[in-house]
Amino acid sequence: MDERVQKVLDTAGEHGLELKKESVKFEDMDLDFQVAFAADISKQDWVLRLPRRQDAFQKIAQEKKVLDLVGSAQEVFHVPHWEIFEEDLIAYKKLENEPAVTAIAETGEEKWLFNKDDVPKNYIRSFGRALAALHDIPVEAARKTDMPIHSGAEIRDLMKKRMDKVNDNYDVNDNLWNRWMRWIEDDTIWPEETAVMHGDLFPGHTLIDAGNNVAGIIDWTEAKVSDPANDFTAFHLLFGEDKLDELIEIYSDAGGYTWPGMKTHIISLLATQAVTIAEFAETSGLDEYREMAEKMLLEE
Repeated sequence: MDERVQKVLDTAGEHGLELKKESVKFEDMDLDFQVAFAADISKQDWVLRLPRRQDAFQKIAQEKKVLDLVGSAQEVFHVPHWEIFEEDLIAYKKLENEPAVTAIAETGEEKWLFNKDDVPKNYIRSFGRALAALHDIPVEAARKTDMPIHSGAEIRDLMKKRMDKVNDNYDVNDNLWNRWMRWIEDDTIWPEETAVMHGDLFPGHTLIDAGNNVAGIIDWTEAKVSDPANDFTAFHLLFGEDKLDELIEIYSDAGGYTWPGMKTHIISLLATQAVTIAEFAETSGLDEYREMAEKMLLEE
């Protein structure tokens, strides 16, 4: 038997969850957790998350509070309800619907539920409404979750400090650095307000129904009160500028917070992806991510 399958069966069993070994399947897109799907002996489907590293679990107590908040503060989309919450295992009954994209564990090949080169209108519309509902959750309510909370005045300073730290530890292309600094210093494109944000909102963390509507959102490890533009960057990266325009319009119509330089800010924020990769490399100690960051930071 596959060692990974045996580990899932043994870990779940230690917490009173008896799984059918032939039902265990893996999804390998998560950097912090080994994600498995399996059915128990009563044929109930479960999602299981096993930490890949010790540091991955350190954020989890906060994530559970975030799930409780988000699940109760809005009615536009569903979030998981954890039934097992231990250092070696998080498990919850599978929500209805499927991630918009998954990766085949054996090959890493992506499997999309729709044509990513022709994003369905329903996906864009429902995603915009989901973002508006999320970003509308009161900041005061978020304080009870112990999530990081940053003001509009703080997010720019924090970004500059992150850039400085990366610049101290890596070689950064001069043109890239200058572009970052112009963005940091431009008062016209930064948001004055912050919002409750997911922080890692790529399509694999959205669950969609048969009509390609976003019905659920998963994996809230990076949630915080910060720059709402973060939740738009993966969408822009994958689907392009025209679709980003559509998304911002729908988000605004649904009551989402917008500002004059929002689109430019989202695009500029995406250009700092190397900073995030470098930070993950330092936290995880994984050489392949350090090499990836080094390459990205040398590009213009």
